[in-house]
Parts: sequence; C-alpha cells; structure tokens
Amino acid sequence: MNNKIIEIIVEHNDELSSDLIIQYLQEKKLIQIKNNYFSSNRLSPINLGSPGIIINSSGSKNIPKQCYHSLANLNQSAKYCGKWLQEQNFDLSNIIIFNTLPLSHISGFMPLWRSKIWECEYFNISPKMIKESKYLLEKTLILKGKSSKKLITSLVPTQLYRLLLNKDGINWLNLFDLIWVGGARVSKNILKKCIQEKINLSPCYGATETAAMISSLKPREFLNGNLNDGEILKDINLRINAKNLIEIKTERIGQEVSQSSKIKDFKNIDGWWESGDIGKKFTKNNKEYLIVYGRADNTINSGGEIVFLDLIERRIINFISNEELPIKNFKFEKIFDTTWGQKYRILLKFKENTDNQNLFKSLKKLEDFSETFQKFEKPFEWIVNEKDIVSDNYTKDWKNKK
Repeated sequence: MNNKIIEIIVEHNDELSSDLIIQYLQEKKLIQIKNNYFSSNRLSPINLGSPGIIINSSGSKNIPKQCYHSLANLNQSAKYCGKWLQEQNFDLSNIIIFNTLPLSHISGFMPLWRSKIWECEYFNISPKMIKESKYLLEKTLILKGKSSKKLITSLVPTQLYRLLLNKDGINWLNLFDLIWVGGARVSKNILKKCIQEKINLSPCYGATETAAMISSLKPREFLNGNLNDGEILKDINLRINAKNLIEIKTERIGQEVSQSSKIKDFKNIDGWWESGDIGKKFTKNNKEYLIVYGRADNTINSGGEIVFLDLIERRIINFISNEELPIKNFKFEKIFDTTWGQKYRILLKFKENTDNQNLFKSLKKLEDFSETFQKFEKPFEWIVNEKDIVSDNYTKDWKNKK
C-alpha cells in the first residue's frame, strides 16, 4: 500500500511548522519537509513500511538527493546523541534546546525531535533574531534566569562568526553549556577566539543520510586545545576507504527517494554508506576520533550549505543558451570567505568581437539571473577576461555601476 506524503513547506524554523511536524509524526504520517525553493518538487504516494520524514540531503556525492528516515532511525539518532550528553553529566530532561537552524535541514529538524525524545524544553530562534544579538541576549537571559536548566544549541560557522563580532554575541554564546558547530570547516582563528572567550564549543560531524550526528567533541576537550571533529558515537562504525572518503555503517542510514518516488538504499550490500567527505580516524585514550578535511566532489560548503557547482554550471549554461549571450566559456574559482567559509566567483570569456555594450548587457543579465539563486548559492562576483574589455574606461564604469 502506498503512503500519502504530507508536504510541510518551511522557510526557517517557525513554531507553526514545528507543531505540524510533531503532530503528523505522532499520528504516524509520512511527511516531506522542504523550503520554498524546492516547493514545486512534488512526490507521488510511495510504498514505505513505516512513517517518517523525507528531507533534502547534500551528504552524498555529486548531486543533492532526497532522504527518507523512519521514526526508528530518528529515535536512534536522538538516543545516542543523548547518551553522549549523559556521559558528561547532562540530565536530558533538564535541558533547553535553542534551535537556530532551518527545519528543512536534518540539523534543524533533529533538535526539535530530540526535544520530544528527551522530554525537554525547546525554543525556536529565527534567523532575524540571531542577527540581533542584543535582543537575543536579553531574551535568553530571561529564560535562563527562570530555571537552572542547561542550555544547548547548534550553529553553522557563519552564525558563529557573526556572533563573535560583538560583545553581546559573545556574552550570548557564553550562556550555553554546549554549542554544536558543524556543516563546514571552522577557521583556526575562530576556534582560537572561542577558546580565548571560554565558549563551550563542540565541533561535530553528521549527515542527512545518517540522521545527523556521527561524532562530537566534548567542550572540555575543545577548551583544552583539541581541535578535531570529536569522538565517534557508540552506534556508529566508521572507516576511511582507499579514496580517503568517510564510510559509515549504522542501523540509522536512510534511503534515497527519487523524483519518480522510487526507493533505493544509500548503503551498499555490506551495509556501508560512502560519504562525499575526506577524513581521518585516530584513537586516543581508547576512543575513536574523527577529523574531516572537506568535500571530495565539485562542491563548496557555504555557510553550512553544500553548493553543487556542477548543477550551478548546468543552470548557467542553459541561461546563456536561452538568452543567446555572446559568452565563449566560463569557469569557477573557489575562494575563502570570512563569513561564509567558502564562496566562488565565475571567470567569463566572451566571444571575439563582442563590444562593450553587449558585454555590459550580458553581465547585467547574468547578475539578475543569479539573484534567483538561493543566498548561499550566489556567485561572489563575475569577472571578465581583461582581454575582452576594449578600454580601461569600461572597467571603471562597470565597477562604478556595481
């Protein structure tokens, strides 16, 4: 029998969406959680054995995929994450979870689900609120002042960087007993700043395909200067294959759902799932730890979001063709960005004899087109081959218009 899929479209992590998600899952429904950008991608009823969620993933290689997790997978993930906290003397029912991440990502969904499994308090933080650090600090101080409960949250590096820019943000970070940070590499300067400010950071690693958390570093280890992605959780088997890619074996690996509503396993016949991340495993004090170096495929990690450059390339090629722009070719250049971690710019080569007027019009069309991208996907800048520009005056004119 095919299960009807209930769509829940969320922009961030609003309370109405949170309530609907919990309601439908308690009613044993199958729900698809997505943001407005993917709202047109509808799935047909699907033959699945149990209720759960379908959510977009970027952990697998080359292209984003849709991942199904049963309630059993979600429960196991919450359970072993909770066990890791209990080893540090956290009473799970005596916690307030602050969720800053969008519900359409596994890293934003799982804080909500953990709060139900752990039977603890949960508080939504909108993207707008996290940018208003003074108001955020005041609001959190009021909540903290009413109880002796421990505070935990999860951040992506972009959020962490912005909060570290002012004293209110730093004071807010200092209120937390544990702050998971993942989704991208954090610069050593930021990590050193957190150690200097005695912020209880917990660098971690996880994936949509594994229902989030795979490894996590205890804050006390972090503050002692141990800079890695943490201890591997007890329900996880992890190995590094011949290509230096992280492979994972666990009972909570999800299944891929194609756009035609076909189901297939992410894991191979032996139960191992190959991620798109390069890593290293090591043992310390009889415990296994993980270091993640970054992606192996043609992607960048921008503000905790995986950007698939191959897909961006196809999108731009189609646009150039449809608009008949006089562009001979283009290429991507990955760059470091303090706020986002990684961004990219596009180097353009125009066809011979393209005059400045058509060159300018083409650039304007490309920039307008890239405004339709999601914020984290947008090119940092478009660069024209200097030989294509007829005069320096045009270069100055273009920079002024930008």
